[in-house]
Amino acid sequence: MSLNNNIQLSVRSYTKTMQSHSHEYHQLVLPLHGTIDIDIEGNRASIGPKNCALIYKGKKHCFFAHENAKFLVADLNKLPDNMLNCHDDFVAISDTLQMYIHFIEKQLEHAFLPTIEKSINELFINLLSAQTFLPHVDARIKQVIEYLNQQLHTNIRLDELAKTACLSLSQYKVLFKQSTGKTTRQYLLSLRMDKARALLSYTDDPVTIVADKVGYQDLSAFSRRFSNYFGQAPSFFKSS
Repeated sequence: MSLNNNIQLSVRSYTKTMQSHSHEYHQLVLPLHGTIDIDIEGNRASIGPKNCALIYKGKKHCFFAHENAKFLVADLNKLPDNMLNCHDDFVAISDTLQMYIHFIEKQLEHAFLPTIEKSINELFINLLSAQTFLPHVDARIKQVIEYLNQQLHTNIRLDELAKTACLSLSQYKVLFKQSTGKTTRQYLLSLRMDKARALLSYTDDPVTIVADKVGYQDLSAFSRRFSNYFGQAPSFFKSS
């Protein structure tokens, strides 16, 4: 297969028949609907939406899935630098990337428009480059991460998160750190600060409202934390 522009995106479904092969280009398999079982040289996992299989060129792999499952498959001659340093075959992806691949699905199934296809491919690569790839996250921790993203404006307690994951507090702390490489406090701070910067940059919400949306009722406390995190005051992003 020849990839003229480094990347080719396609929406595919697979049969239950196990298939095995390798190829001379990298391939990403991102579930859209349903799950797929993939074995990459003996490392096997069942993945669904918000996860990705990274199949590096030359690696033998086999897979099977239900016929009603669908996947976005990206064939690439060259990977972004952040993926070259990723040592996991299966990783979790962000909500924003998952939403974008659903957008790609609709566009690819609607019509063939070369100019739009080029823009879609470029944005896909840019989003991949911006990803912090986490290992294939335990389902209990994935549920906690989804909860955190929905509750950034609230006072979040560790015992509540452990209950959400159906784990003891000590088990939860260990598993969360193993899954994300961060403590809950560190992970929650990054979520809050990144959302705050986006709101400041791309909406007309005043700083007080932005602070409240990410869980800070004290504006001065938010401003100090934001400034320490980014090295710039919230007003810098609001005026830029």
